[in-house]
Amino acid sequence: MRNAKFWVTEESSFVVLRALAMLGGMVAILLVPHPPEHQPFLGSLAWGFVAYKVGLFAAIQAFPTRLRAVLLTSVCLDLVFVALFVWFGGGIESHFYLLFYLLVALVSAQYPPGIGLVTAAAAGGLYAVAGLGHTVAGDWYHWVARVATFFLLAGSVGYLGQRERLARSRAEALNRDLQENQQRLEQAYGELQAAQVRLVQSERLATIGQMSAKVSHEIRNPLSSISLNVELLEDEVSALPESRRAEATHLVRAIRSQVDVLSAVTEDYLQFARLPKPKLSIGSLASVVADLGDFVREELRSRKVQLLVNVEPELPPTRLDTGQIRQALLNLIRNAAEAMPDGGTISLAAQRVHGDGQPGNRATRQLGSESKSDVGSESSDCRIAKLPSCRVAESVEVTVTDTGVGIAPEDLKRVFEPFFTSKQGGTGLGLAISREIVVEHGGTLACESGIGHGATFRLTLPAAEEGPLP
Repeated sequence: MRNAKFWVTEESSFVVLRALAMLGGMVAILLVPHPPEHQPFLGSLAWGFVAYKVGLFAAIQAFPTRLRAVLLTSVCLDLVFVALFVWFGGGIESHFYLLFYLLVALVSAQYPPGIGLVTAAAAGGLYAVAGLGHTVAGDWYHWVARVATFFLLAGSVGYLGQRERLARSRAEALNRDLQENQQRLEQAYGELQAAQVRLVQSERLATIGQMSAKVSHEIRNPLSSISLNVELLEDEVSALPESRRAEATHLVRAIRSQVDVLSAVTEDYLQFARLPKPKLSIGSLASVVADLGDFVREELRSRKVQLLVNVEPELPPTRLDTGQIRQALLNLIRNAAEAMPDGGTISLAAQRVHGDGQPGNRATRQLGSESKSDVGSESSDCRIAKLPSCRVAESVEVTVTDTGVGIAPEDLKRVFEPFFTSKQGGTGLGLAISREIVVEHGGTLACESGIGHGATFRLTLPAAEEGPLP
C-alpha cells in the first residue's frame, strides 16, 4: 500500500520528471552527429543509463522507507553518467554537458538551495575531470563560463523553488487552521443544537409537570373520598346475608383494586411534577448499590429473577443525594425485571471510569453468585442526558443489565421520554424520573440494547473533587 501511495506524491513527480528529462535530453543529443571514434562507446553507455533508470525505480519500490537516501544517491549517479557521456563524447566540447543543466535545474527545484549549489559544484568538478585529455588551453574559458552558469541556474531556480515551498507551507498551515476552525464551528453548532434541544425539552417537561400536578391534585380528592366510601361499604357488606356477601365482597375488592391503581398513577405524576432539588453530600455509590441489592433481592427472587452484584473496591466518593440515587437505581432494576416476565438475570455493577470513558481498575468484589456473561455484541445507544459538568477526569459508573428481549430500534430514542411506555398499565414515568434525577446530579444516563440481547442502562456520576467519605 505504501509503494502504491508513492506514485502520487511529490517525490514520484521528481523521479519521473528527472528520468524523462534526462532520457529525452540524452536521445536528443545522440541524434546530433558525433565523431566516429566516439560512437562505439555512446551506444553502450546509453543502454547502461536506461538500465540504471530501471534499477532506480526497482530500488524505490524495494526501499520505500529510505526514499530520500535513494533519491540523493541517484542524483550522484546521474552526475557520474553525464560525466561519462562528456568523457566519451569529446570532453568539454561534447554536447552532453547540456545534461548537467537539466540535472542542476531539476535538483534545485526539488531540494533546498544548498543541495542545488552542491549539485552545481559537483557538476562543475566532474565536467572538468571529463574534459581532461580532450581540451586545449582555450577550451577552459568555455568551461568556466558554463560552470558559472551551473551556479547561476542553481541559485535562481533554488530561490524560486524555496519561495514556492514556503508559499505552499503557508497555504497548508492556513488550510489546517481553516479545518480546525471548521471543526470548532461544527462542534459549537452541535453544542448549540444540543442546548436548544435541552431548552425545548425543559420547557416541555415544565409544562407537562404543571399539567400533571394540576390533574393529579384534582384526582386525589375524589379518590380519597371514593376510598373512604369503599371502606364504609365493606363494613356494610360484612352485615349482608351469606348468600349475597361473597358477590358483594368481590365487587368491593375490584373497586378498591382500581382505586389503588389510580392512586399509584397519581403519586407517580405528582412525584414527576414535584421532584425536589437533590441535597448533595459526599457519599459512596458502592454502599448505595450494595444496600439496594440486598433490599430488592427477595422481591426479584419471587419473580424468578436472579440478581448479581459486583462492586469495584475503593470507588472514589461522589456528591449525591442518597435517597434520589437509590430511587433512580430502583426504577432501573424494576424496569429490567418487568422486561423479563419469565425470569432471567439482572447484573448490577459499579466501577470507576476515566475521562475517556475507559474503565479503571477491573478488580471487583462479588456480592452475588457468579458474574453474568456479556449481553451481546450488537447494541445501539439510546438518548443520553449530558451536562457540561459531566466532563470530569474520573467518574463512577453503575450499570444495570438484564437478559430480557431488548428494546426495539424504533423505541430506543424515546425510552427516557415522559409517558412513553411499551408495557401495558405502565405510566412511562419511571425512566423519565431516573433521568431527571441523574441530570440534576450532573451525571449521565444512557441505554444500550439490541433485540434479543437484553438492555444495559449506564448511570454515571462525576467523582467528588475533594473531601473524605462521611
